[in-house]
Amino acid sequence: MKEYSILVNTCDKFEDCWNPFFKLWTVYWPDCKGKLYLNTEHKNYEFKGLDIVPLKVCKNNNFPKSERATWSQCLKWALEAMDTDIVLYMQEDYFLKDSVKNKEVEYYVNLMQNNTVIKCIHLTDQSVIAEGRSNYKNLDTVKYKQRYRVSCQAALWRKSELLELIRVNEDAWEFEEFGSMRSAVLQNDYYVVDRNYVKLNEYEIIPYIFTGIIQGRWYEEVIPLFKEHKIKVDFSKRGFVKDAPKKPFFKRVKYRLNKIPKVIRNYKELKRLKNE
Repeated sequence: MKEYSILVNTCDKFEDCWNPFFKLWTVYWPDCKGKLYLNTEHKNYEFKGLDIVPLKVCKNNNFPKSERATWSQCLKWALEAMDTDIVLYMQEDYFLKDSVKNKEVEYYVNLMQNNTVIKCIHLTDQSVIAEGRSNYKNLDTVKYKQRYRVSCQAALWRKSELLELIRVNEDAWEFEEFGSMRSAVLQNDYYVVDRNYVKLNEYEIIPYIFTGIIQGRWYEEVIPLFKEHKIKVDFSKRGFVKDAPKKPFFKRVKYRLNKIPKVIRNYKELKRLKNE
């Protein structure tokens, strides 16, 4: 088995997810051989029985505590601090709910190590749209033109591919949306597990909740999972998704207006990429 890393992407304000996440990790993926990185901003972290590297990307890059680095900037710093070519991307609220198929993860890691043209393998049926069958076992090719060809769900990535797609001014949603457009122009080889093989709640390579926190609030599906494993969380601090108030009209309008210069910037970027 060749080496790979797991990046658990997070930020310090989601610290309340870390203990539940790694508790479930010890239960459902005890045979994981990948190197664990936690993408913290300033904070340190450890969990008994696991060798976790807290990246402290803002602290290590002398970014002031009084300011917030962008999501993409923190991701870029994290990837640059990691020392393997293949990275399994996860997030702090992807709470494992059943045993991970470790041999299958390692199979696809080896596949990428032995086939450098493969830039990404999406490991869930909940992310991208497939276009057709590939020559690789239980993998389909990923359709070029789609909104989330670049998805932040669980996937094996070649680190260099992620770094090529990142623009440090973007948040997570912009990275997925605009990064997908950049990816379609670059036309590198992405694959996704065959949906006749991997199916949500039937057979999953990495079974986890999609996702545990939505718009800063707990997704109710975590309650029985945490209860089963005696994980205590003060849910009142975040509240639940079902109780979230509707966003005020002016905030929705402001969001759309603020997006206009970003769309224009992305259009110029795509034009540049096409002309290279």
